[in-house]
Amino acid sequence: MPRDNKTSLIQKVAKQAFSTFKDCRSASSGDGSVVTDKLNQLVSIVTSVRAKDLKITPPKNKPSSGAAAPKSPPVTYMHICETEVFSMGVFLLKAGTSIPLHDHPGMNGMLKVSHFQSVL
Repeated sequence: MPRDNKTSLIQKVAKQAFSTFKDCRSASSGDGSVVTDKLNQLVSIVTSVRAKDLKITPPKNKPSSGAAAPKSPPVTYMHICETEVFSMGVFLLKAGTSIPLHDHPGMNGMLKVSHFQSVL
């Protein structure tokens, strides 16, 4: 997908998410193909997002000087935006951590793993 210099990729995701999920509310009485097309467009845009688009860089190796690095939490949440239609954010998980399985009744969601570091 070509990217123009005027709109960031994250802004494009937000715009498409708003359009897609706004239409989901009214889709129960209308043609579901419109929502499906918009959802497919949203999936396509989200698929193209990379960690660098969010200015996230993979963690560097531990300092070799022996100095203790400051402790950070195992999970951090980066809020991006919220509207009456959707909320967008990023979870940053340290290797070996997880988020407990839970649900959000009445909500739809999308998940994308943008960086994976194996723990061996």
